Amino acid sequence: MEKNGQTILVLDEQGMEIGHTYPKRAKGLVKKCRAEFVSDREIRLCRQCPTYENMEDKEVDKIHYITINPAEWYRSSGSSKTVYDQFVISNPLAEEIPSAETMTEILSVGAWNWDKTSCVTNGFQELTPGQEYHFIFWLNGGENDRSDEICQLRILFLDRAVAPEGMDFPVKELRYRLNRGYIKPLKKFRGWEYYDIPFTAKNTRYTQFQLVADRAPMALMAAEPPEVYRDLEDEPDPFEAYRPQRHNIIFEDGWPVNAWYSTKKLARSAGVARDEAEARRRAGNKEELTDISVDLTGINIDLEEMDKLPGTLEKAFGDIAKGFR
Repeated sequence: MEKNGQTILVLDEQGMEIGHTYPKRAKGLVKKCRAEFVSDREIRLCRQCPTYENMEDKEVDKIHYITINPAEWYRSSGSSKTVYDQFVISNPLAEEIPSAETMTEILSVGAWNWDKTSCVTNGFQELTPGQEYHFIFWLNGGENDRSDEICQLRILFLDRAVAPEGMDFPVKELRYRLNRGYIKPLKKFRGWEYYDIPFTAKNTRYTQFQLVADRAPMALMAAEPPEVYRDLEDEPDPFEAYRPQRHNIIFEDGWPVNAWYSTKKLARSAGVARDEAEARRRAGNKEELTDISVDLTGINIDLEEMDKLPGTLEKAFGDIAKGFR
């Protein structure tokens, strides 16, 4: 029986049904000549393929993945001020992942306003009690420069298909903070973060997923199992340690262009510090290098401490570190 988005029927080489998989996974198998399409909703494993029971792909499918389908999400009961939208953008993964479509649909939740807590849900799901599931998705935004936002995933376990009212739920519930590094993403790529949230279904009939945002909009798009992104190289923000908020697709550059933490201004500050270090190096005044500091709008960093900072900083500041060695 198909579930959790696994809508493609998988047949072995004799045409016997052996399971279901995701549409993108099916396309990937066909592209690698490991299967062929029998119809729009069926694939058959090729003869040269290993037996399905021993395939790496089967091991992936044994894990019960659930992901975002923007079209299925709607405003939660009791949250009349909710701001949300579904729209299509160019897929940031299209050039890196063979199975990724050129365009992808996005679920946007929340606004910058102080008085609009937004809460959306995808309805009532019937999951197997005691079974482990993984909720996977790509996330962008969900932070502001005051660090007072709400960016949460809530998983509710209910005995009846009746949504709790309001924001505080007197039910079995799991809450996950998706901001400020509370949960580490598996990947960071061009402003997007890939999350794999494991949980075990409780002994209730229904499970409901909710996304809650306040004072910072977040955007989510569907994800495939982690194996699909194994070879995707991380591309974190080189100025991540200095910015007060994450990349947000609302801004063309990912951050407000006039803010002190815009990429242009941070890069300019880094360039000034690098030039100063180089000038002193050429002048032969190496003894003065410890007096140089990098001014990032109130954040001063002794160059003497550069070796202790993360590798991403060295990438961002180019040859600063080389200037005083």
